[in-house]
Amino acid sequence: MAKVQNPFGESETVAATSVKADLERYAKAPAKLELALEKLSESKLRWKPNPKKWSIREIVCHLADSDIVGVARMNLVVASSPEKPPTLSGYNQDLLAERFLYNTQDDVEALQFFKYLRRRTTVLLKSLPNEAFEKYGIHDEAGKLTLAALVKRYADHAERHLKQIETLKEMLQAQER
Repeated sequence: MAKVQNPFGESETVAATSVKADLERYAKAPAKLELALEKLSESKLRWKPNPKKWSIREIVCHLADSDIVGVARMNLVVASSPEKPPTLSGYNQDLLAERFLYNTQDDVEALQFFKYLRRRTTVLLKSLPNEAFEKYGIHDEAGKLTLAALVKRYADHAERHLKQIETLKEMLQAQER
């Protein structure tokens, strides 16, 4: 791994720098989500462009539930032995949204839960040595996923859904014109 100079004077690998950047993106997602939800009415939170697409409320509930799975996956990887990497199971997010009736759930509570999970997990992840991010689990659909890849995956996941929320808000604004 190539060495780069850390602005604080310590030398670290490019991979460690990348993990830190992904961890910062991971940590900032709740504040961005909270900002994206500001001043949205009940009807806007529940609005769906079509029956097969999610509403903003459903996206918020999905992010909270997805992070439960994500944190569990990360914990399994951290706690595993190198000789026996854990299996990381997939799930059907659409069935979960349907069965938990996400569009009727409390988006404020889901947002608070998402914020708490991210804050707590960020503290724990930042306490780990760089080598811990090389540990991995085997996802039943995606294959080998290191802890670093999981952090990136969940940082990217939140950012994708934030873009989805912005698109829905633009669609709502266009309807109002």
